[in-house]
Amino acid sequence: MKHNNLIRILVAAALLMVAVPVVASAQNYNRYDPGNRRSDRFDARDAIARLDNDSARLQSDLNAGNDRRVLGGILSFRSVDNDAIAQVRDFRRAVRDLRARARGGDAMDRSVDEARVVIDRGVELDRYLRLRTGRTTVDADLAEIRSDLHVIADAYGLSVPY
Repeated sequence: MKHNNLIRILVAAALLMVAVPVVASAQNYNRYDPGNRRSDRFDARDAIARLDNDSARLQSDLNAGNDRRVLGGILSFRSVDNDAIAQVRDFRRAVRDLRARARGGDAMDRSVDEARVVIDRGVELDRYLRLRTGRTTVDADLAEIRSDLHVIADAYGLSVPY
């Protein structure tokens, strides 16, 4: 009698040990499935928000300007590239239009034109600033913007012309 209960308990434990991983692996959590439109919405929404933040950081980095010291540091001159700041403002305006039109990724089919404008302005901004500044902060901001542009292009089925 004791052996029958012990065998039943061991068989039940073995079945539980096998059944739990089988049931858990049957669920599909593949977020990066190419046909998964839900992940595209979330990735696009996050990338649009990051683009807004990255472009604001880029604008503040460009507003800081370059300091050039002369005469042993007695005099310093600060130069600000106003054309670059204007391009960043235009890019931020395009990102905000895309964010408003996409409504958090729920209306991606209605915001394809705005996404194309954001990608085009982002590429123009990157080409303009890539060789003009030698500062690492601007280069890091541009790298983040490039990465987010690729995420948006993938989500919308567009290409980034690099």
